[in-house]
Parts: sequence; structure tokens; C-alpha cells
Amino acid sequence: MDTWNQLLQQSHKKNYRSIVYVQMTNLRRNGEPSLHNIRFHDFIKDDSRHLSFLMAFNDNQLHGDIKSNPSAQLSWQMPTTKEIYNLLGRFYIVASPKKITRFPPPKLGTELMNSEISAQEHWESVRRQVWSSLSSQTRATFTWPPSGEIPKHGDKAFKCLKLDSMLDRNISLDNPDKVNHEVAFDNFCLLVFRINEVIRFEYGIFPPKRMIYRLVNDEWIEEETNP
Repeated sequence: MDTWNQLLQQSHKKNYRSIVYVQMTNLRRNGEPSLHNIRFHDFIKDDSRHLSFLMAFNDNQLHGDIKSNPSAQLSWQMPTTKEIYNLLGRFYIVASPKKITRFPPPKLGTELMNSEISAQEHWESVRRQVWSSLSSQTRATFTWPPSGEIPKHGDKAFKCLKLDSMLDRNISLDNPDKVNHEVAFDNFCLLVFRINEVIRFEYGIFPPKRMIYRLVNDEWIEEETNP
């Protein structure tokens, strides 16, 4: 595991014990900056360069900004340990095979390069595993209307507050709960961020310390800069 990834995982454990949202920004087609709060899910074990986040396919604002420019920056605040991680990289959208998207999933990491399955098959398997691991409340949010838009049907659109996983259950597609589940599962996307550069700023010490980790020719170069 790379040094920056070890530090980031340690900081995450020390600072957060529940849901984490990370600030994300990129440049839109019109040159204006975007700003989103995206929900962190986990570190990808097969490749330390990848972080995974949760996204709804119908989140038109976030989805549109990433499709127009996958290159982005993340700012991850660590208030307890007084650190800030700025992560530069590229987003990949792992969507349901039923959804039409021109964006390919991430390439397989070195540990999976010799695998007989394709990148699409691998990431769909990961998407299914993540879906099953989510809480029933989190799964329910993928039945809701697009985030950030003005409600059109009041509270009725948010009546689903819990949703069990039915991926491995032999239930008729005519079952209303199964229909609701399939709609939510198809709306669920795994948002994968591939990191190219990390800036770690420690402001709890004096003088502050700023380290930069850059990927050069498949090797991480570590440099200390002025704070």
C-alpha cells in the first residue's frame, strides 16, 4: 500500500465513525466551477489508487458535471487530527448494464490483470456487492426523485424509507416490492475516483506541514513543500 493511502486510511478511522461526505469540484463546459458533496463509501482493496463513492444515476447535476469533465479535485477535511487531504484524479461511473452510458469502467488493477473476467463484469460484481452491503435506509434513497430539484409530488415521492436487498431472492417481477427494488438498483451507481496526486496539509502542528505525492511513471514521488 502506498504511503499516502496508509495515512489517509488512518486519518479516516481517527476522524469518522459514521457517514462521510467529501467536497468535490471540477470545471463545467461553460468554464464555471462545480461544487458537490459526495458520499464516501470505501477504499478499493484491489487497487489503492481507487476510492468509491455513491451516486444516483438520476442525480442530473452531479452526473452531468462528471460526464462533461471526469477530471476533478476532492477536499477531505479531517477535523480531529487537523488535516486536509486534497486529491486530484479522474472519475469513473459504474452504472447498471441496463443504463446507456458512453463511459467505460476503470481498468482492472494489477492484481486482477490476469483475470478471465472483463472490467465491465468485475465492476458490475463490485456494484452488486456494495448494493447488498448498504443499509436499508441508504438503498431507499435510490427510489427518490433527482437530488437538488424542486419537489413535484410532495412527500409522496419519499415514502420509501427502507428497502431490503432482493438480488438473490426468487421473487416475481410482478411483486410491487420487487419492482421498487429493481428501479432503485438500476438507479444505483458506484462512483470510482482514480487518484493521480495527493496533497496532505497538517495544520495542527507549528509550523504546518504540506506533503505532495505525485504519480510519475507508475511510481509515487513524495515531496515536502512550503506550508
